[in-house]
Amino acid sequence: MTLELPSDIIARGAASKDDIPGCNVFLLGGSGSGKTHSIRTLLTAGLEVFVLFTEPGMEVLADTDPDQLHWSYIRPASPSFSDMIDSAKKINTLDFKTLSNLGDLKKSKYTNFIDILLALDNFKCQRTGKEYGSVEDWGTNRAIVLDSLSGLSIAAMNLVVGSKPVKSQADWGVAMDNLERLILKLCVDTQAFFVLTAHLERETDELTGGSVLMPSTLGRKLAPKLSRFFSDVVHVERKLDRFTWSTTTPNVDLKARNLALKEGLPPTFVPIIKKWKDGQKP
Repeated sequence: MTLELPSDIIARGAASKDDIPGCNVFLLGGSGSGKTHSIRTLLTAGLEVFVLFTEPGMEVLADTDPDQLHWSYIRPASPSFSDMIDSAKKINTLDFKTLSNLGDLKKSKYTNFIDILLALDNFKCQRTGKEYGSVEDWGTNRAIVLDSLSGLSIAAMNLVVGSKPVKSQADWGVAMDNLERLILKLCVDTQAFFVLTAHLERETDELTGGSVLMPSTLGRKLAPKLSRFFSDVVHVERKLDRFTWSTTTPNVDLKARNLALKEGLPPTFVPIIKKWKDGQKP
């Protein structure tokens, strides 16, 4: 006897954990390179798209269908001017050792990372007001996009230190571990397609000693580890008024399972989704 899912579960996009999960795609590029704009091509590929913004960028997608592209914006923590004045006075009057030993500086106001987790556990679209349940219950007819790693990294650190001006090595370690756990969760324990955008910064490769471009995130230890969780890691480029993707840019740690190894690729998810769909055919 075949066990069928109830129609309301199917409508939410739920799927069995035994199904082959959707692809995980990591988009790396500078500001203005078209990372957010390319999200609309997930719609072209036939997916229902959910975007969790950690930085302003919604206007880029404002002309899309609100019944097919949903978003939620978790804005960065913004302390009041009075809090900033209080913190600035401490920085101005206390020595470094005292600053290092300061306890909670308005830490309870920096709950952005918790807000991000709550949004992923029950995504509420700010365009329509509808709720869509937990990301971990969605199927491969949906895509969850986190835009971007920069805001996510800030939220992860603020969760640990609040507005404390001096971060200890332990603070960095806790924040990095928490951030890595979230990205791992979205990569390996969800069925929906997952897209993470990130800015780039130049770092020194500890293995080769050379200069490389890596995702901008917390510390030097975390950035090289993130790409291993993704099926495709793509460099998003803009040359004058031309936007392209690359999987072969020198000195960038890239990966191509569903895209060609090539520069000058069109900035679209369609080939990735098509390759994945072709792989599901008997």
